[in-house]
Amino acid sequence: MPKRNFATLEEFKANLHQEGATLVEFSGGKVPCILVSPKKYEEMLGKVYGKRVSADTLLDIFYDGQDVFVDVNVKFAGTDFEENFLLYANDMLEFFDALAESGIVAMGPSENTYANSQNVFMIQLPKKDAAQKALAIIKANAKSRTK
Repeated sequence: MPKRNFATLEEFKANLHQEGATLVEFSGGKVPCILVSPKKYEEMLGKVYGKRVSADTLLDIFYDGQDVFVDVNVKFAGTDFEENFLLYANDMLEFFDALAESGIVAMGPSENTYANSQNVFMIQLPKKDAAQKALAIIKANAKSRTK
């Protein structure tokens, strides 16, 4: 999986994931969900539908003592589907808390027409402790801009 590098805060901001993220209810708990365009969602499902697929996920954390960014890389083995989602963690503490707790990340379509559906694709993280370490780094380094 390619590691992305950014040199300036402006580069980080320019590469942020635009479709957003949310939390979804699943088995009595909350699961973090990365939203993608309906086109990208359909493309992803088309590549994995009917196949036994494993997903490789990598959380790459960038921080400077104030701003924390997490680059979430998802690659489906045996397909050419690989995506990076750069998230600004300062504003998403609940998202990363749910990730550390559940060890699952979901992906779902971003358009409102799908808002009430159960149309999400869930991915089990290979190592839940990586998400827990990421949460600890985020909590220690993120300084909320709302203070």
